[in-house]
Amino acid sequence: MKRYFHPCACEKTLYTSLANRPLRANKFSRFRGVQKSNNPKKPYRVHFNYGRQRYYIGLFVDEIEAARAYNAAVLEVIGEHAVLNDIPD
Repeated sequence: MKRYFHPCACEKTLYTSLANRPLRANKFSRFRGVQKSNNPKKPYRVHFNYGRQRYYIGLFVDEIEAARAYNAAVLEVIGEHAVLNDIPD
């Protein structure tokens, strides 16, 4: 079993190593932090965990809009070492 985290006391190193894990093959969305919602009108939910706390961002109609909201939220909470989604223009 391959380990994707580095057991280090440094929070930045630990977050970066955990965030760089490969995405699962059966994932609903191609973007990090975007999951399936049970709401048929807004099928995309955005949340992430950081520092033993879960941050709920909201429900979105569009997958790209949800990915942009995730990027903005992790930049605000985590800062410059946040792992962002690559969103096509």
